Amino acid sequence: MFILGISLASALLTLIALRGFALYTGGDRVVPSSLPQAPPKPKSEGVFILNRIADVVGRPFTGPMLELLAPWRTRIRRRIDAAGRPGGMTVESYARQTAGMIVLFGGLSVLMFLQGKMSIAIATLVAMFQNEFLLYGRAQSRKAEIEQALPDFLDVLAVTVTAGLSFRTALARVVESMPGALAEEFRIALRQMELGTPRRDAFEDLRTRNNSQAIGQFVTALLQAEELGAPLSTALMDIAADMRRESAQWARRRAQRMTPRITAATTALTLPAMMLVIVGSLFFSSGLDLGGLFG
Repeated sequence: MFILGISLASALLTLIALRGFALYTGGDRVVPSSLPQAPPKPKSEGVFILNRIADVVGRPFTGPMLELLAPWRTRIRRRIDAAGRPGGMTVESYARQTAGMIVLFGGLSVLMFLQGKMSIAIATLVAMFQNEFLLYGRAQSRKAEIEQALPDFLDVLAVTVTAGLSFRTALARVVESMPGALAEEFRIALRQMELGTPRRDAFEDLRTRNNSQAIGQFVTALLQAEELGAPLSTALMDIAADMRRESAQWARRRAQRMTPRITAATTALTLPAMMLVIVGSLFFSSGLDLGGLFG
């Protein structure tokens, strides 16, 4: 069996070598278009399974929940936009999932309360606000991604504008070459301008959709440069330099905030072990008899 395995392996390696030699001498090349492309991710991918269950459970209560959330509809839409519309979320799907969470976790919380398990009932009640936690976490991570990518994005945009392209064409070219959260936001602004929205209004909407301070500063500086007639490429380079300086300062402030947390975590992890070592050494050095101590 061992000899047979070696023979099969040798034959396989010989076939692979011959195939490689044939490709090399034949001049064949694999073009990128011939490679299998990964299928696009569907909108619902990446959504927690519990949100899908809540979406189905809360479907009959969508109308009453939308009426209940009517005074906060604009605020909810802004939070969804700031989070990047996770899973293709809309105000309607948000209301549907929230209703499902209330039905699922509210009923479970009442059941735990009737059984006298107050702590579990309170924890289950808090779980009804999962959508709020999801939107907050996604908004914070998206904000950090946008602020980190904005200086490089503006540098490439300034070079593209300097090459002679119009601002809208250059912006579309950079959006295609640098995908990400920032590119998605600029793509929405481009679509608005294609539908007839003035550039100023489109960028004002961009600033409104995002709670990023860097985006707000960029829009303000860009609109001021347009009003004053400053060269666009120079303005973009200056804005990029300011954004990079702000990003460095933000990184330093974040590092300073992390230092006390690291110290607290290190102390919490090492202090019990140190106390155990000290108490153990005192016990063994004292020569106490545990049998006599506990009778």
